[in-house]
Amino acid sequence: MNIGIIGAGLSGIVAARDLVRHGHTVELIEKSRSVGGRLATRRIGDGKADHGAVYFTVRGEELKQDVADWQTRGWVNVWYADPYPRYVAVDGMNALAKRLADGLTVHLNERVETVTTRDGQVSVKTDVTTRQYDCLLITSPLPQTLDLLADFPVDAALRELTYAPTFVGLFELASDTPIGPDGILDTDLAPSILKVINNRQKGISATELVSVYMDESWSEEWYERADEDTLREIERLLQTVTGSAVVQSRQLKRWRYAQATDVWNEPYHRLRDEPIFLAGDVFLEPDDASGRTRFESAYVSGLRVAEAMR
Repeated sequence: MNIGIIGAGLSGIVAARDLVRHGHTVELIEKSRSVGGRLATRRIGDGKADHGAVYFTVRGEELKQDVADWQTRGWVNVWYADPYPRYVAVDGMNALAKRLADGLTVHLNERVETVTTRDGQVSVKTDVTTRQYDCLLITSPLPQTLDLLADFPVDAALRELTYAPTFVGLFELASDTPIGPDGILDTDLAPSILKVINNRQKGISATELVSVYMDESWSEEWYERADEDTLREIERLLQTVTGSAVVQSRQLKRWRYAQATDVWNEPYHRLRDEPIFLAGDVFLEPDDASGRTRFESAYVSGLRVAEAMR
């Protein structure tokens, strides 16, 4: 089959790899300039900072086997264990996404405008061209997916799922400023701070780059405010951790759909009577004990939807 995948985040990449291995022709369409989605890393000066997924953990056997292979290849390593391993990607989380996507057909900087079906075929119109597929997988955040499917009969319960935003402040510091014993603090912080990460201690940056993740309620409250005001407030809160450390530069990342407030208890969803599938981290297996979106839920969703499509 000729299969299109909208969204080149982890779910889309995992599904594409599986489908290609089984002989299908697959194209990924990604609106950003890089694959990875929330496997995101930003270069700042001579350093790097992760500003999406911080690390990932492993519960299931399928991901465990892949991670063992990734470790052998030198793609990931263990950051710390408390009590179970937290894995990080060598050179930043986006580097792992790029390595997994190597060899796949990916159309970057291409935004999907409409999705239509006719005679069992799916037509995807983008701001660049129109592409035809036998089958389509959409892995973008659910609100964006549902915008594309406004004219399709979609389960009403899917439309009720909501997402919370997250702000991440990225700060380049003038001197070494350790953040906890391992480069992460996620407890006993000032209200509104979710976690603070030192990317040098994490092993991905040659310079002192700190990522500050704000919680959902604060991010929602500040979402419409000016970037400069938002960064100033995040820096003020960061000083409760770093004291008088000198900030050399600062940047802001807004994740509009960072965390689903609810989940869908199936690893993927197919539209009734249409060759269109939905997948992503919000689609969890019914027996998923964590009950929350994460790296592994995106990975498993990609595997399961590929099994269904092939």
